[in-house]
Amino acid sequence: MKKLFTIAIIMVATLTTSNLFAQSGFKLGLAAEGALPMGALKTSYTVGAGLTIRAAFGLDETSAITLTSGAIAFLPKDLSNLGVDSKAQLNIPIKAGYKYMLSSNFYAIGEAGMSIIRSYYSDSNGDLQSVSGSEFTYAPGVGVQLGGFDASVRYEGYSGAGFLGLRVGFNF
Repeated sequence: MKKLFTIAIIMVATLTTSNLFAQSGFKLGLAAEGALPMGALKTSYTVGAGLTIRAAFGLDETSAITLTSGAIAFLPKDLSNLGVDSKAQLNIPIKAGYKYMLSSNFYAIGEAGMSIIRSYYSDSNGDLQSVSGSEFTYAPGVGVQLGGFDASVRYEGYSGAGFLGLRVGFNF
C-alpha cells in the first residue's frame, strides 16, 4: 500500500511540474462520498460513506486524465440470526480515468483500477479480526461542475459486487 501511495505521489508531482500542467491545468478535488451497496455487497452491508481525493490533469478544454483514491466504509446489516458478527468493510480505491466535458457544466467519467478491501468481524472469542484482498475496480459515471463545486453519480463495481456512489466535493 505504501508503495502504491508513493508511486501516486510521484506521478502527481511529475505531471504537475511538466509542460502539461503549464498548458492545460491541474485541479485537485476533495469530496465526501455516499454509497448504496448493490449485488453481493448488499447482502451484508446497508450503506457506505467516506472521503476521496481526485487529481485531474487537463489535456485540453474538454478532457482530463484523473487519479482518484480515498476510503469508503460500509456499515453491516444485523446478521446475528446467521451466527455472523460482521463489522465494517473498508474499501480503498486506487483508480485512473478519463473525464470528458459534455457541455460547459456536465461531464462523463470512466475510471478503472484496484480496490483494497478489508472486512472486519468478531471471532468466536469476541476478538476483532479482519480479512483483506484486492479487486479490479471499474467506475463509469456522470457529473456536474459549477465553478469549483463538483457532484457526480457512478456505479463502482468489482467481482459480482459494487455500489451506487454519490460524490460531492470541491475542486481547487
